[in-house]
Amino acid sequence: MFYCEVKKTILSSGTEKLKVKKLYNNKTLSQFTISIGDELVVKPYNKLKLKHRDRRVQILKFTNHSRLGFRARVKFLDNNKLGFVEIDDLEELT
Repeated sequence: MFYCEVKKTILSSGTEKLKVKKLYNNKTLSQFTISIGDELVVKPYNKLKLKHRDRRVQILKFTNHSRLGFRARVKFLDNNKLGFVEIDDLEELT
């Protein structure tokens, strides 16, 4: 079963950071830290989830939704439009 742990930390300078740890059957798939201004790529673990797949984004803001959990307000770098992406769908650039 796929699971994503997200921990939010606020530094003394006021910047927010999220520590993301993706797990599958209690084995770590990936682990990284996200901060505002970072460039990431959208790669959902679910193969059927095609929305925004393989698009590069820049993080603008983090939001916490009561039902959906943590989401990121992002700017898509291919067309400069704004949108929301779930945190567990993001991966570091390789």
